[in-house]
Amino acid sequence: MTVAPARRLTRPLIAALVLATLAGAALAKPEVTDPIVRERVEAMQLLKLQTGILGDMAAGKLPYDAAKAQEAAAAILATADAIEPLYEERALDPASDALPEIWNAPGEFRQKANRLYKAAMGVDAGSAKAIAGSMQALGAACKDCHGRFRQ
Repeated sequence: MTVAPARRLTRPLIAALVLATLAGAALAKPEVTDPIVRERVEAMQLLKLQTGILGDMAAGKLPYDAAKAQEAAAAILATADAIEPLYEERALDPASDALPEIWNAPGEFRQKANRLYKAAMGVDAGSAKAIAGSMQALGAACKDCHGRFRQ
């Protein structure tokens, strides 16, 4: 089963997804103080966590659970949909891994964010085998953007 495309979601919805998923967990970079940058870090942590859940199901490290897989795929899609808007405002924090090149090459960043969204749309959470077959594009999109715009 493929996750249906999502409409652009609002920041409050993404924040709610992050809070629900990370409930009480420490941020990867607690020293990030800029609230705009912190929101970005939280979104990236959500992507990492949900991708990990699907990856573990695909690898057999977690038993396949259709509801949890669908929830993870939906969170990935919603967060991928919010990446570009999260970076509209130029904000940097010394503790962040984001590079200022994001704002020096906005077209390229937008293209990579769209590639992530398209890959997230293609995540098939219908079975562990389907997850495994659909995660490669998502991983490639993450790696592509991180290779260019992350320290």
